[in-house]
Amino acid sequence: MFRRGEEETPEEGVERVPEESRGPIQIEPDAPRPATILKVAGEMEERGGQILELFKEVESPLGRVILPIYLRQNDRDFFVEVETGPWDSRRSGEAVDRAAVLRSSEHAGAGLEILSAYPLPPEVEFYFGTSPAALLQLDLARLTSDRPEVCAGLFREVGSRHWGVDLDYEPEYLTLVEDLLIAALDADDTQGVPPLSDGLVAGLGCFLGETIRRNVSPPGIWLQQEGWGEGPVVEIGDFILDPIGKSRAFLEIGPEESLAFYAEYVLKQWDGS
Repeated sequence: MFRRGEEETPEEGVERVPEESRGPIQIEPDAPRPATILKVAGEMEERGGQILELFKEVESPLGRVILPIYLRQNDRDFFVEVETGPWDSRRSGEAVDRAAVLRSSEHAGAGLEILSAYPLPPEVEFYFGTSPAALLQLDLARLTSDRPEVCAGLFREVGSRHWGVDLDYEPEYLTLVEDLLIAALDADDTQGVPPLSDGLVAGLGCFLGETIRRNVSPPGIWLQQEGWGEGPVVEIGDFILDPIGKSRAFLEIGPEESLAFYAEYVLKQWDGS
């Protein structure tokens, strides 16, 4: 087990890089990062690890990042991130982005650890783990609602792959998506309420909006309407819908804000008109 922040923080079910009983590797606060990386790599070799490459470039459909330590121990590959400075929103975002790129690369199955001189922010701790909710959201990390139809398609593709189902834009699939999301988020109960990424909110909202839009005749249209709604809205006749706001409400509150019920109500109202 390495040192994450100021305390050891083992995660149930997540394999750690084995090490000797000398205790976790210590990181000096505000020390020069390159020198610290070299020092950490040397100590890992002393503990039985084989350094495969320093400052390894990893590329995936999400982009390209550099991870400082790439090693092998007990026949498994690991990547190790090292941070010596205090955390802020920029540094947290960059760390999560590196995790997202790794998990969508050819090294997706490798272990991923982070050694920090300062306590880790909860979101970094979460996304460096391997829970179903973390892995799903990492695949959606760069998703935005700028092009809602594309966003909906990517959510459908990612969800289908993670859950082993073939999602489609039919209202009955919304109940299945709700159940699968709740199961994934509830699996992290031991760590508290998991973070909700903007990518998950946007993807789910666009999938909801696209499902409703396609199931009316004539089809509804997406509008970028400023000042109302959390993102693009769907216009169906006299109805203006905020599916991304509804998505956030469901993810934060739960089944009381059911997406399936919302879609069913809108479609029934449309039929009635």
